[in-house]
Amino acid sequence: MLVIQRPKIESINEEEENRQKFSVSPLEPGFGHTLGNSLRRTLLSSIPGAAITQVNFDDAIHEFDVIEGVYEDVTDILLNLKDVVVRLDSDEPAVLRLDAQGSGEVTAGQFSQSADVEVLTQDLVIATLSQNGRIGMEVTIEKGRGYVSAEGNKDSTTVGQIPVDSIFSPVRRVSFEVEPTRVEQTTDFD
Repeated sequence: MLVIQRPKIESINEEEENRQKFSVSPLEPGFGHTLGNSLRRTLLSSIPGAAITQVNFDDAIHEFDVIEGVYEDVTDILLNLKDVVVRLDSDEPAVLRLDAQGSGEVTAGQFSQSADVEVLTQDLVIATLSQNGRIGMEVTIEKGRGYVSAEGNKDSTTVGQIPVDSIFSPVRRVSFEVEPTRVEQTTDFD
């Protein structure tokens, strides 16, 4: 009679906030890499989420512009906006406004509040202002899956809006490790 081992899935180290580790064992020989790679690809590319897709600056018209009183140029600000993690509860796009002036750091937590949008990376620095610095922008947040380049987001922009590379997946990093497991007298299980 053919006996196939039924794997057990158990959660490890649940106390960490944004990280989770699982153990799946025993698996038939070779199944560890097959299952691990499939899960990794699915988690990174297929889970829907929300991200900033475009930005409209008060004092800049393209991504190579410089805003007076801001240490970063617009390209650096766009890279920082790409790292903002948001949750969008609506299926419709949402717009958030950010206005800041005076010296200091401008963080993602300074975006205007919205009933449909929650900014999860409140402490992420977007820009640094000098003594007389001022920055104003509106960002558009949309739902999607995987990664969409700025070129892909260009279709929905209007004049004055700058498209942003969007990472929609809420999962940013996945790794897996396959170790040998012993089942009774057999040691070649994953």
